[in-house]
Amino acid sequence: MPTNIPIFFSVNDQYAASLAVAMQSLINHAASTNHYQLMVLYQELSADNQEQLGQLATENVSISFIPLEERFSERFDNDQNKLRADYVTLTIYYRLFIADMFPEFDKAIYLDADILVRDDIAKLYDIDLLGALVGAANDRFIATDPTVSAYAAQVVGINPHLYVNSGILLMDLKKFRDTHFTDTFLQLLTTYHFTLIAPDQDYINALAKDDLYQLPMEWNLETAVMPANFHPARLVHYNLFEKPWQYRDVPFADEFWRTAKQTSYYDVLESQLRGTTDADHQQNDQKIARLMATAVQLTNDTTQPTLRTVLAEQNANA
Repeated sequence: MPTNIPIFFSVNDQYAASLAVAMQSLINHAASTNHYQLMVLYQELSADNQEQLGQLATENVSISFIPLEERFSERFDNDQNKLRADYVTLTIYYRLFIADMFPEFDKAIYLDADILVRDDIAKLYDIDLLGALVGAANDRFIATDPTVSAYAAQVVGINPHLYVNSGILLMDLKKFRDTHFTDTFLQLLTTYHFTLIAPDQDYINALAKDDLYQLPMEWNLETAVMPANFHPARLVHYNLFEKPWQYRDVPFADEFWRTAKQTSYYDVLESQLRGTTDADHQQNDQKIARLMATAVQLTNDTTQPTLRTVLAEQNANA
């Protein structure tokens, strides 16, 4: 019997075109002996985009579209103790709720939409987590930049060389449920309202820091901080701001555009690239500068509780 592999994405209309490329690249490397169940969580995704993306489905790759609001309502509306934050706030953290929203799955993959799959994603799914809650790869931006490294250590409370990127996750959903991960997260969120530079990612790192499986970099090769001549790259992740549809000469650009031509979104992506200006690039640079400034401010502010100090106190009192 073919293995069923649940794979989650989450997008809005802005990322529909890049999701098409991500899906097509996954389909290009999918083994015929497996079934790949692609599920797209969305807040706003037009009927036209759903139709175009759905047309990528093949005999062994199914694609379904699931409104986040519906799943949140199904799982949480009758539990006012659990759901003590507004819907818009909680959807920022959608990937943290996958285990609760989909109790029919015990293991799944979560993928960001700004990726290029270069090998059979079943090989990622087959990795043994050895009892860990979640598998993810070290975030090289956090590990190599002194400013955000200090933030990871002082604010999140994790060694920056162990801090993981949440764009590609191999999740033990049963363990998420068994350990009441969502309850712990919601208690922290609604009690402290922490300011963080990467909210869902920081929570995963803080809460699962002793329960992380470090995936090899080949399953999340981040283009923002590329190592020299790294091979193999089974999955390329265009993290941060330099996307192929906004910047020329990004890593693996030729492969990205070859894959884009297999979708109905090639002209859309090419138009976005042609329409991106120096002012847009400067705006991205300013976003990075603001992120770094926030990291410095949070690292140096000893007057406010942080994930590190709160969790340390809770563990001491446990």
